[in-house]
Amino acid sequence: MDLYVFATPYRIGWDYYTRAHQHTFEIKSWEEAGEMEYVKLHGVAIFLMPSGMLGTLLSLIDVIPLFSNTIWGQDANLAFLQKHMGASFNKRSQPWAANIRKEDVHSGDFLALSKIRGRWGGFQTLEKWVTGAFAGHTAVCLKDENGTLWVAESGYENKKGEEVIAIVPWDEWWGVALKDDSNPQVALLPLHPDVRSRFNESAAWEFARSMYGKPYGYHNMIFSWIDTMSENYPPPLDANLVMAAMSMWTRLQPHYASNMWNEALNKRLGTEQLDLHGIISETERRGMSFNQLLTIPEQDEWEYSDGKSTTCVAFILAMYKAAGVFAPFTESIQVTEFTIRDAYMLRIFEDNRTRLPGWCNGDADGLPFCQILGEYKMELPEYNTIQPYANMNENCPSSPPTYDRPLRC
Repeated sequence: MDLYVFATPYRIGWDYYTRAHQHTFEIKSWEEAGEMEYVKLHGVAIFLMPSGMLGTLLSLIDVIPLFSNTIWGQDANLAFLQKHMGASFNKRSQPWAANIRKEDVHSGDFLALSKIRGRWGGFQTLEKWVTGAFAGHTAVCLKDENGTLWVAESGYENKKGEEVIAIVPWDEWWGVALKDDSNPQVALLPLHPDVRSRFNESAAWEFARSMYGKPYGYHNMIFSWIDTMSENYPPPLDANLVMAAMSMWTRLQPHYASNMWNEALNKRLGTEQLDLHGIISETERRGMSFNQLLTIPEQDEWEYSDGKSTTCVAFILAMYKAAGVFAPFTESIQVTEFTIRDAYMLRIFEDNRTRLPGWCNGDADGLPFCQILGEYKMELPEYNTIQPYANMNENCPSSPPTYDRPLRC
């Protein structure tokens, strides 16, 4: 039994066939005139689901448990990441939570988090699979003039349930992590002493305060992932199916669609307030494909309707940029193009294990960074390996399961 998906920017349909024969998929009416014109020019995108009907159903059975906040859900997340990314999940020896001395933590030290069950665990698992990152969320440490330790984070859930940029005391942030029932694994990635010496703490604070309270960077979240015409999509995804999915979401949740991609696509065209179908029409008028539009690099200076837009990792790297970490490439790096994987691969972190704090369990776990929480040993493949360079990460493939990355992409 074969399962086929039929898609235009205006609809997604499907059908299944049990035997080899000539089959017809009927479109009884056009959603609007624009759909007919699009099909005349480009046809209908047809996808054969490689696993057939049964395999597709089994795949759904693999995915649905990822969001369960139970041991069953945790096992599903571990199995998914082991199968699709080759993750190991070796158990750590106790204690799983480090006895942290705040004096040893400095401004700019990077926090990488990986949740493995529940709503955010499931979402992070899929994000990891798509981008190749072995962590699903990030935050950054800051110390004020009194030596008090804080955590700055894009994606902090406030009392209204909104995900915003926040700066919270370390003790509060750490207390939440210890009580988190999604079983988070947390690593502290200290900056290299040479990088720390040029880290402008006052500029970092100024940037963090300027972003405080702004929404999480949904506007450009997917664009840090999509860099190439075809080499960022796990099968069976491609740009045509992404466009069709965007169209369906636009019809179901127009505000969500505007927040997630319409504004960002308008930025790439230099237009304002075009809806998705207007964006597609304008793209065609200019002789571009939708694939090409998706790959235009995000620009850090772009202002959206609610201000500058930064995901969890873009917020940290924008702070690094303000603090001078990327000099002399400050003006030629767009940090909104970076995924979490891109961030932890930067060669800016401590590379001498003997300089890591004694409490961080680095020696016991054999890790080049400090794992401060978690039942399983964290893996960050290619950690701390790539020196910053101009136009970094603007044209990088990320195809699973190997996620091969060319030099200087």
